[in-house]
Amino acid sequence: MLTPSPCIGICRIDESSGLCVGCARTREEIATWRGASTTVLERIWAELPGRRAKLGVGLHRLGWTREDIRSFIAGTLQADGGTWVFGVYGAVAEFCVGRDEAVDLDLGATCIVAATPRGCIRLEISEQVRALALATAVNSTKTEVIVLAVPRARGGLPRHTSLTALGPDRDAIRVKDRDEQLYDFGLGIGATGFCIRTADPDLMRRLNDRIGQAWPDLLAGLGDRILQASPTRVTRSPVGRIEVFTEIPLPGGHSQVGPHTHFLPAHLALGRETPPGLELPKLLIPCAIFYPGPVVVPGIDETI
Repeated sequence: MLTPSPCIGICRIDESSGLCVGCARTREEIATWRGASTTVLERIWAELPGRRAKLGVGLHRLGWTREDIRSFIAGTLQADGGTWVFGVYGAVAEFCVGRDEAVDLDLGATCIVAATPRGCIRLEISEQVRALALATAVNSTKTEVIVLAVPRARGGLPRHTSLTALGPDRDAIRVKDRDEQLYDFGLGIGATGFCIRTADPDLMRRLNDRIGQAWPDLLAGLGDRILQASPTRVTRSPVGRIEVFTEIPLPGGHSQVGPHTHFLPAHLALGRETPPGLELPKLLIPCAIFYPGPVVVPGIDETI
């Protein structure tokens, strides 16, 4: 299997060190990478952590093959194994497996699925998927998050800018859900989608009457009905999806620990794909973020 390149799309040489501030390689290493032997490439990869420390580089690509990524994902889908997050800043779904919670795992060669009574996740590992790491602070604790990304040039999901009916959710993880209707909120941010899925005839009728509405108008007119129905929330990305089955807390309530969603208009107004402090090169689409522990946002409750 080919040794991956550490390039993350930030290609600028630091003149004082002679190293690229994105990947920490020299000009010569960059120019000869494709033709270098495996031994040389492994030596360079081994030297990169020390070089990044000297440069003060935080975000970096991991030297993981597709099988390495698969093994890492499989190891996270267990009790207290950490939290996966799909979506954009202000509209996300989180998936984790609780302590003593039953989980049904399907560990395919390029597709991994985990299902619990409260939610499901599917992660598809194509040759385009890159694994990046960033040391950051979560809930005032220093940690390292893992980001799965794909080149933006390869494209993402269709970008909807208003409520869009996507029809029966044939990609639903559970077979029994594949006739339910999927609606994309049309956030118009990034290359992922925040959706709800329902078989409720009244809710479907109301949603269909509002096709083409921008999400603020949708929530103003139908937000209470959506809360009452508490449909499945689905976040989709170029590497898969998260589906959340838990009930949406009513105003003043709290999200339970485990799979849940956040829909936060004030955060969405910033138009960010990723949280502040987690900046990716524009050449990459952030598809999934893994946090080693629970992700707690103080003072924030689930809204959808």
